[in-house]
Amino acid sequence: MFSDNTLKEILDRTDLVELIGEYVQLKKSGQGYQGLCPFHAEKTPSFHVSPLKGIFRCFGCDKGGNAFHFIRGIEGLSFPESVERLANRTGVKLETVPYFKKKSSRAFP
Repeated sequence: MFSDNTLKEILDRTDLVELIGEYVQLKKSGQGYQGLCPFHAEKTPSFHVSPLKGIFRCFGCDKGGNAFHFIRGIEGLSFPESVERLANRTGVKLETVPYFKKKSSRAFP
């Protein structure tokens, strides 16, 4: 499991507009950017990127999220693969923490 600090650092170092711009032609629109959604066919742009918030959203197909969500959806990667891909891209060293499953509070005889 990846540490929260590692995930935050990757997102902080990822230029979302640059990343998405490698797959989608984006145009400046107010404080954000818009373009045709890469996840479904459309003729009118309903795909929006907010660099200030670090998120994207398509108002046509309702896909959205951060850089991890985008790279997972566009490349068909698992979450760990998307973390590794963006860590390599941003030069962040991956730090993992052990995963402990919470014990049930139920008592068994």
